[in-house]
Amino acid sequence: MNAGSTAPQRLAEITAGVWVATSRRFATTSTVVLDGHGGALVVDPAWDPDELAAIPADLASLGVRCAVGLATHVHYDHVLWHPDLGEVPRYASPTTVRTVTDQRDAVLAPLVGDLPPELVAVAGRLVPLPAGPGPALLPWAGPEALLHPHDAHAPGHLAVELTDRGVLLAGDMLSDLELPMPADEDDDLETYRTGLEQLVPVVRRARLLVPGHGSPTDDPLARLDADRRYLDAVVSGRPVDDPRLGLPGMAELHAANVRRAARTGQEAAEGR
Repeated sequence: MNAGSTAPQRLAEITAGVWVATSRRFATTSTVVLDGHGGALVVDPAWDPDELAAIPADLASLGVRCAVGLATHVHYDHVLWHPDLGEVPRYASPTTVRTVTDQRDAVLAPLVGDLPPELVAVAGRLVPLPAGPGPALLPWAGPEALLHPHDAHAPGHLAVELTDRGVLLAGDMLSDLELPMPADEDDDLETYRTGLEQLVPVVRRARLLVPGHGSPTDDPLARLDADRRYLDAVVSGRPVDDPRLGLPGMAELHAANVRRAARTGQEAAEGR
């Protein structure tokens, strides 16, 4: 931190050069990664107007400016921005950018009337990362950020692996507050389970994990094991013993997941 600078309002450093802020709303996380050259990567800034405004202020207190943005996926709470972060490249997967471009009004509809019009206007202004199968590197001047695409929580979802920091920014996966939440298009849990398994080697390499909603952890494998146990129980029809079931909104999500699993069983019985 530069001499004479003030302490960040919201950001807390979880490891060298990686800072996380947690919103009062749904414990939504925003992650800042310093590039070592006076710049920073800002991932999924959220949520309320004062919290969004605090992120550029916190960067200033650290003596850096935003150089690059990244949205892990298409959902409205992950494509937010603040004008004071500047006009910098704000990357997302090609699938995410295409959806926001083609369906902008629908994607951002939940923000209308909730955020000031000027913040709705800057939301979702994303540029696509180079297309291609498998992991890709984020084009920026900072520590290696390996992007892992999957379709579990949303088509074109990205997990961000900061390889030399041992940090996984998981987006809306592997949360201590949310049960597995499949994409709307996933009607039998198979896409979710496939996406989760794609992340297994990444989770095993990680020393720290930051979910899109919830608390960072130094035990990423415990989060993976919890989600695998939950999904295995739902798909097999066994009772689910998961403390997240008692959290707000999770009973409804669990009931939807049970319905999805029932479709899997029905398709198997019909030999599809």
